[in-house]
Amino acid sequence: MKRLVWIIIAACMLHACNPRKGYVIQGTLADADGITVVLKKVTADSDPVQINSCIIKKGKFKMKGMVEYPEYCILYAGDNGPLSLFVENTVIDIALNLKNMQDSKVTGSQETDLLVAYIGKMSEFEDSAKKVNDNYMFFKLSGETDVEKEEGFISQMDEIRQQRINYMKQFAEEHPNNIVAALIVDGNLSYYLLPEEMDTYGNGFDDVNSKSPWVQSIQEKVTVAKRLAIGQPFVDIKLPAPDGNEIALSDYVGKGNYVLIDFWASWCTPCRVANPHVVKIYNQYKDKGFEIVGVSLDKDKAEWTKAITTDELVWPQMSDLMYWQSEGAKLYSVYSIPHTVLLDKDGTILAKGLQPDELEEKLAKLME
Repeated sequence: MKRLVWIIIAACMLHACNPRKGYVIQGTLADADGITVVLKKVTADSDPVQINSCIIKKGKFKMKGMVEYPEYCILYAGDNGPLSLFVENTVIDIALNLKNMQDSKVTGSQETDLLVAYIGKMSEFEDSAKKVNDNYMFFKLSGETDVEKEEGFISQMDEIRQQRINYMKQFAEEHPNNIVAALIVDGNLSYYLLPEEMDTYGNGFDDVNSKSPWVQSIQEKVTVAKRLAIGQPFVDIKLPAPDGNEIALSDYVGKGNYVLIDFWASWCTPCRVANPHVVKIYNQYKDKGFEIVGVSLDKDKAEWTKAITTDELVWPQMSDLMYWQSEGAKLYSVYSIPHTVLLDKDGTILAKGLQPDELEEKLAKLME
């Protein structure tokens, strides 16, 4: 009996000496005493939720806690922030830069290291796209009319877009069990993947990381993607037109025309760059059995209607002015624009994500 008691005591002592390890976030910041540091968890479907906080004392701050799996978080120091990072059950040191929180140095988190590298590469693509856009806007303001030059800008945008997609795929393949990869696949990359491809990316996580809502969201998107796969019937959208009256996608689908659903917005630079080419395609095929229905992700009606007039978009338009929360975007799992869905004469999905040159080539074959 005594031997059993000692075994139980020893087991309890062993457990006490090996508590479950949590995270420690610490750092130094001179002349900042009294500032509150707040840590918030980023969620997929709601506003960030505060999970920890501390006050800077004697130029130092420290907060402790525990996470079940690496959590994507943002950190604020007073009114400064946010700083994006991943919280893992390890010691994380942060050298805060209040002037530019994103320039703060975070060490001790492998997921954060990967996130920083990814963001840096994506910034390079954004810079390249901005240069093309600036050149395009200068060209438009000059009043010059040169179709070949205009198509050249579209081609450059397409090339940057493809390089960006290839990088995201490569990143996800090289980091199959990292939550950063789940964020990428669940976010912008899901727009470019077939259901079976997304399913493959979503199955590379271990038992711990697979509990992350970002990983679980991938599986939910797989279900939706299968519903919107090529060969499936279209899903109806009913939203207000510019005049305030509600119109439906079904008003135009199944009426003997091929229909392109064009997801765009006035604030979307690639959309505006592509619009002249889409207008040309529309004018070429509108009398041959082709229609377009624009679904805008705008949030400002004046900007939306102004863009429709400026870009000469004469086809039907609809928008609930809900930005990324647009009902149309939700129904078609749109996470990046421009995005297109081409329907056949009966309303069956023929193709998705067609660029203007791909659309033109597709219509030429269909109209034969």
